[in-house]
Amino acid sequence: MSVQIKDSSAIALLRSVPHQVGYRPRESLVLVPVSGRETCGVLRIDLPPAADIDRCASTVVGYVRRIPRADDVIIIVYTDGPALDGAGVAYEELAAAVIDRAEDLGLRVTGEVCIGADGWTTYRDPRLRPLDEIDDGSAPPARGPREGTEVPRSDAADRREVARCTATLNALSGDALTRLRPGPHPPSGDVDIDRELEAFAADPYALFETALAESRAVSPARAALWLWVLACPAMRDVVLTQWVGDTGEARRTHAWQEAWLAGLSDRPDFPVRLAGDGARPASDRVRRAREFVRALAGRAPNPRLSACLAVCGWLSWALGSSSLAAEFAERAIDASPHATFPALILEMTNAGVLPGWAFDPDGQPLSPPWLLADV
Repeated sequence: MSVQIKDSSAIALLRSVPHQVGYRPRESLVLVPVSGRETCGVLRIDLPPAADIDRCASTVVGYVRRIPRADDVIIIVYTDGPALDGAGVAYEELAAAVIDRAEDLGLRVTGEVCIGADGWTTYRDPRLRPLDEIDDGSAPPARGPREGTEVPRSDAADRREVARCTATLNALSGDALTRLRPGPHPPSGDVDIDRELEAFAADPYALFETALAESRAVSPARAALWLWVLACPAMRDVVLTQWVGDTGEARRTHAWQEAWLAGLSDRPDFPVRLAGDGARPASDRVRRAREFVRALAGRAPNPRLSACLAVCGWLSWALGSSSLAAEFAERAIDASPHATFPALILEMTNAGVLPGWAFDPDGQPLSPPWLLADV
């Protein structure tokens, strides 16, 4: 620990953290991995109870150690209480445990900071400094880690029309996957829905891409088609693969799904996006997809709500936000208690599993999955 971040650099970094996290952290431990003179994102978790300090330290440092370029790490503790609590700096035991674990794993700690209600200070030099120094005056994108999970409902007339179109699609034989197979497919009898089905059958991948640019106010027939597609697990996986990857990956996943259902394939021989394999997706693209599906959830009849919330949860997980992912998954399970996809998402967030691209922009294989207990 002979090298420490300069005060001017520390202030600039602390001003940037709320914007990197997306909100102003509270009761949080934040680690900032550093490579050379550049930071490599941020990692935030809730402050642990005293009994879990050692496990927490091992977990978070294990995460940082998986970032290939990370050589150093900066520790920041956010507490709602005072930074100087009368006995020293708040959460000194936690900071010490993280430092010890980092050094055990070959990471150099170049800064340890505590930010409290009374000001901020470093653990090495406990002098209280004003919070104004680390406030750039601009508001972060969100007020807290779970903001953005609310689903604004559309008006009653719109929901009735979407529900009517959804019922028409539900009456079709087969699902979205079988609709793309060769063979005659009877029309629905609804002109608007048949037009959407024709566009879907002609080029489903073009349709999937439009969601990233489409206005939230798609027609009721288009909204119902999307609800029908996302309710089909195999096709949902193809859609998510395209949103975090590209059309080529989506086509390959679609072909594998059909081969697997036909008993002709066992394990995929390509990166499985749903498992967090492959290169890091463009975050703006994933956020647009999540906003599209969140708006769709606001128009969904109750039987289709869970599927939308689960997709929002997975997209949040793909962005590395376990808190949001868990919130969406819990709400999806509330809407449909036996739904398996949100249960899987919740299992991953509870176990601390993140996609490989959260650590390495080029992706890391997830075989076997690296759970918190393994770190």
